[in-house]
This record gives sequence, structure tokens and C-alpha cells, in this order.
Amino acid sequence: MSTGMGAHEMEIRIFTPPRPMLNGCILPGPERQLEGFQGRDVRARTEQGRPAWWCKVDRVVVFDGVEGDDEGGQVLKYKTRSSKGLSIARRRGDSEVVIIPLDCAHCQEMLNRQEWKYDVQVCKRSVCWECRERCMWEDKQEIEQGIEGKSELANMEKNRERADSVLADEQARDEELMRKLGIETGPKSPIQAVGGIEERLEAK
Repeated sequence: MSTGMGAHEMEIRIFTPPRPMLNGCILPGPERQLEGFQGRDVRARTEQGRPAWWCKVDRVVVFDGVEGDDEGGQVLKYKTRSSKGLSIARRRGDSEVVIIPLDCAHCQEMLNRQEWKYDVQVCKRSVCWECRERCMWEDKQEIEQGIEGKSELANMEKNRERADSVLADEQARDEELMRKLGIETGPKSPIQAVGGIEERLEAK
């Protein structure tokens, strides 16, 4: 009888991004989402602005950024801290304040607060596969938001320049029309209105 090992099927894992909350509501309620939120779906931040979330394996996870350069061929290393193993975290961990914004009036009414804050002890450690994928996703979100922010600033500058140009063109057209009608245009500045110091001395 053959004792050879059979072929093992390769496990395929697919990362699912956090599910957006309907109108920012994280609690079930009438005319709102019917299901309560899952911990992994809530996108929190530390007081320093670092992404944080809840994982059933690693508990509270804080994403502290990326080391390495993917374009340079280096392997990216995601810096993470978690509250897994509270006894270790209490001895060598850092105290963090995790903030969950409550953008929904229903949540604010039910919890009687504008944001949900809680203290947690975390320490540097590696995280599970799903949290590593979450780090990659959060990093892409920050990059996209940064690009969108720069694009908005650029559009604001363009709109401001366009508005200044339109005002200048309108002023030039008004002055040209007044000249054609034989109307003298008024001075544009206080110095032009009263004359410079040299002009006033010469007049005396």
C-alpha cells in the first residue's frame, strides 16, 4: 500500500477592507444599518494620528508606518504595536490613547459623547497576516488622501489665480469703457489721490 503523501491544496487568503459604516453609524438602530459593527471595521486613531484597529488575534493594533522602499527593491517592513499579551505589554509597553470618532448623531446620543476614547497598553511586535494586509491598505489610504489633499490645494490656488485674473480683466474693461465715454477714472491709491511728497512741495 502506498504511503506517499497526497497533494495539499494551497490555502488562498483574501483580505477584505474594513466595511464602511452607513452614515458613520457604528451602532444598530432604526432606519440605520441593521447589523452592529465588527471590531475590525472600526477605523480608529491614536492621539498622534496613527491608524489603530481591533483584531481578534492581536487585540488592539497600532500601525506606526513603513520601513524600506518598495521602488528600490527593498522589502517593506510594517511597524506595528499591539496589546496582545497584556502582561508583557504592561511591563514593556507604551501607553496610547485610542480615539474612535463618532460622526453619527445616533451614536452620539446613545453613547453621550462626541468621540470614544480609551487607554491601552501596546508594545512592538509582529502581527497576523490579516493585520499585515491591513497595514498595507492603511498605508495606501494615507498616500491617496495625501495626493487628494495636494490636489485640492492646487485647485484652490488655480481658482484664486483665475479669480484675480477675471477681476483684473473686468477692471481693465471698465476703465476702457469710461475713457470712451469721456469719464475720468479716479485715482487707484491714496498717493495718486493726494500726490506724492515731491509733487506737493513743488506745488507750494
